[in-house]
Amino acid sequence: MSRAQNGRLIRLSVSAAVNGLSRNRLATVAATMTMTLMLLVLASVLVIRAGLDAALSYADSKVEVVAYLKVGASEERANSLRNEILKIDGVKEATYITADEALAAFRERLKERGEPDLTGELEQNPLPASFEIALDSPSETATVADALSRLPSAALFSRIVDGRAVAESLASITSALRIAGLIVLIGFSFAVLAVVVNAIRLAILARSDEIAIMRLVGATSTWVRLPFIIEGLIIGGAGALITLFIFGILGAGISTVMLNLFRVLPIETSGILLGEVAVTVLLAGFGLGALGALLSLRGRLSS
Repeated sequence: MSRAQNGRLIRLSVSAAVNGLSRNRLATVAATMTMTLMLLVLASVLVIRAGLDAALSYADSKVEVVAYLKVGASEERANSLRNEILKIDGVKEATYITADEALAAFRERLKERGEPDLTGELEQNPLPASFEIALDSPSETATVADALSRLPSAALFSRIVDGRAVAESLASITSALRIAGLIVLIGFSFAVLAVVVNAIRLAILARSDEIAIMRLVGATSTWVRLPFIIEGLIIGGAGALITLFIFGILGAGISTVMLNLFRVLPIETSGILLGEVAVTVLLAGFGLGALGALLSLRGRLSS
């Protein structure tokens, strides 16, 4: 088949697809709205997942071990202890925080929160000196904490605190939310496919006489099937464009919500993220539309 013939086939197929969609307006609108709803859910899940990934990454970066020293531990002994800590496998850095520095940081936090500072009424500093120990990986938390308690100078520690419980809890919550989002998407995908399949099948039934005539005059399977596949692509593309239009209008609000949910996190909800959302929504829309059309044609139009 020549290029001109191919172009004519595509033009006629598009025209037939548009006519078919207009004949079955109710089914077309239902399929498009269902597609749009599913793609809105997909876009929302992608943005929320980005927030969860940022939350997990932020939590991982903040997982550390804090070793509090007993009152009276000299700075000289603390420096010696720091050298012992740095030799532990999995330790990236050990920062010594004096009691005065700890008190100053505590007062600064009170000031930021607008809470009264009553520490000036105390006769002495109640906060101990400590080591804030950064790790090579959050998975090293338990190992490093156990190694600290076995150091030769471990008697200088009054308490060792690690953030493994917080990190594990956040990871579990994030995994559960991802699974829930995946289940919702799969459910909506099946619903979209069912609606698109039914819409295309209605179009096939409505044009059964036309299809029979095309067969009689020697139309190939490609000629007969292509308009219905294009109908599925149009439904998917329309749903994707409507979704992106709505998502664009709500983009500022979504950014605000994300920043409120993850206030302390470095989340970017524009640029690369929104580009990925747009590409995913378009691919999902066209893909589900084409797949729905192919499923509806299966066994309906014999070669």
